[in-house]
Amino acid sequence: MQLLPFAAGVFTLLILPGPTNAILAMASQGLTSGRAIALLATVLSAYLAIVLPASGLAASFLRNHPLVSQGVKLVSAIWVLYLALRLWGIGSSAVESVRVGQLAVTTLLNPKALIIGLTMVPAAQDVPVTASIAILASVVLAVSSIWLSIGRLILGREKQIPSFARRCGSATLVAFSAVLTLSALGG
Repeated sequence: MQLLPFAAGVFTLLILPGPTNAILAMASQGLTSGRAIALLATVLSAYLAIVLPASGLAASFLRNHPLVSQGVKLVSAIWVLYLALRLWGIGSSAVESVRVGQLAVTTLLNPKALIIGLTMVPAAQDVPVTASIAILASVVLAVSSIWLSIGRLILGREKQIPSFARRCGSATLVAFSAVLTLSALGG
């Protein structure tokens, strides 16, 4: 059965801290049911928008064009660094909550989506595509809910992200940006 290893592999990859998970944890500030649904739908849509085309079309293209792959990583690194600076407070006079659009772009640029699409999705001849999509969607929603819950535990019900949590989140995003940059540059 290919679906169980696929689900376990996707869960293991997605549960690891990363840019999307850090943003989800920060987005749990002032969380309402409607906002939670919007955040979960955003992450799911963004992952599907990358994983589905990558699993069907992009694998051979990216193998044959490594500069494109490096470019995607560098753009991701720049975006994550931008979010880190915004979270720290540079360039903004007031602390603002994480916007759905920021979460969408972060997830679209998250290398985890490409990893899933290029290396983990079972072949269509082995597993029905609808089953793979259903498993992927279930795992993405479960992991995203876990990270929202982690953020909620850390941040509580505050309407504003505490300064210490913002600084820690910002430092985490800077670290992810550095890892992406090193990966793109072959280090």
